[in-house]
Amino acid sequence: MKTLLLIALAATVGIGRIAERVEVRIEGFLNATREEIHPWQMFQVRVGEGNLHPFALTNVIVLNGGPATGGDIVAQVQPIRPNFIFAGGDDILEKIRTAKPNEMLHITGYTNIGSQWVLVNRVERSAPIVEPTPSPTLRQKFLGF
Repeated sequence: MKTLLLIALAATVGIGRIAERVEVRIEGFLNATREEIHPWQMFQVRVGEGNLHPFALTNVIVLNGGPATGGDIVAQVQPIRPNFIFAGGDDILEKIRTAKPNEMLHITGYTNIGSQWVLVNRVERSAPIVEPTPSPTLRQKFLGF
């Protein structure tokens, strides 16, 4: 009887989804402030075994199909501190650690639904952003002047 009750509870709460592996791309700025970026969320992250860093989260994209969305990932790690723990090879983690606050990071890796751990397999950094980039007008976009 207790086993049936536990299975019913697991199905109701969705515990079966916890082990599902999800490939995500997390975009944002390490050590940036809310005033500089105007992010979706301000998170705390840990890179490897290092200290906690503020992370201005701008987007989370789920790259493989499945029931989870970027919003689901954010909602599940929001109450946890640190929100994300990035793990992976030393060379990959060094790319994250040495990013300047004005370099946008695109961190791609695997996580499980409900987990704060991200196994990072690729990091892309933008060129440093030094000023707002003007949006071209329709005339400039289509006619080039």
